[in-house]
Amino acid sequence: MSGTTIIGESLPITRLKDMILKVSKVDYSLLITGESGSGKELVARSVHASGNRAASPFIPVNAATIPVNLLEPELFGYVKGAFTDARCDRKGLIEEADGGSLFLDEIGELPIELQSKLLRVIQEGEIKRVGENRHRRVNIRLISATNRDLEKMISSGQFREDLFYRIQDLIIQVPPLRERMEDIPLLVEYFVEKHNFSFNRSEVTGLSDYCLLQDWKGNIRELESFLKRAFTYHPEFPEFEKVDSFSGNGLIEMRKRFEYGLVKNVLIKNGWNKTRSAEDLQISRTYLFTLIKKYGISSNAE
Repeated sequence: MSGTTIIGESLPITRLKDMILKVSKVDYSLLITGESGSGKELVARSVHASGNRAASPFIPVNAATIPVNLLEPELFGYVKGAFTDARCDRKGLIEEADGGSLFLDEIGELPIELQSKLLRVIQEGEIKRVGENRHRRVNIRLISATNRDLEKMISSGQFREDLFYRIQDLIIQVPPLRERMEDIPLLVEYFVEKHNFSFNRSEVTGLSDYCLLQDWKGNIRELESFLKRAFTYHPEFPEFEKVDSFSGNGLIEMRKRFEYGLVKNVLIKNGWNKTRSAEDLQISRTYLFTLIKKYGISSNAE
């Protein structure tokens, strides 16, 4: 997903959006946790865009992708002559974020020696460039993210306990895709439009049905990659044979029959009250209407 658009209408995503609005109104340090590919940077961008720093820079940094020996100059900057290739003064990414937000992804990969310097940034609001003696004032909101267990890292001496408590004034847990499966049709539609995939309507529906049966351990990132492969190898992509098989006693057909029966029975039990039925099914009203339309369910249906 691009920009700050969070796609989904499931209960976990509705709660996530509410949480984003709440934390965007304050300026405390924020820790975003969640599995790889679940959309932690998107949440960080949404928090920044919804807050009073929206007009100022949002600087993303992935600590896992920068070589350890380059992390300090990249983050804190350096002065001319600080090391062999330092031919001029240069701002670090923390200074680039001055007035705005610094998104430090994979903070658990930050070397222990840099953790104390980051702690000073949070506590004192100042940094010192590599090779420089004086401190410079900075005003940033730190938004960190990790998919690692930082408390276990504290126990093993890999992460500072004092830093841990300073980066998590507020915490947002991003739900994995398997906990918001009803959002998959919306996500498929979004990526089809985003990448201008030339699937016809039946293929989009079929892909959505197929995607609803997968585990998606890589979450949103894996789903998007799957759809790119489907488009690239279309129509020979192996999964198309699976998504086009909607008759008989196959898994997809059985799932559809089960879903139809379950939704209809819950509606009947609740006197066709959509709000109570959605609550019983633990889905949003919007998704319930999607299922009703998909299966042609009505109070007159037999």
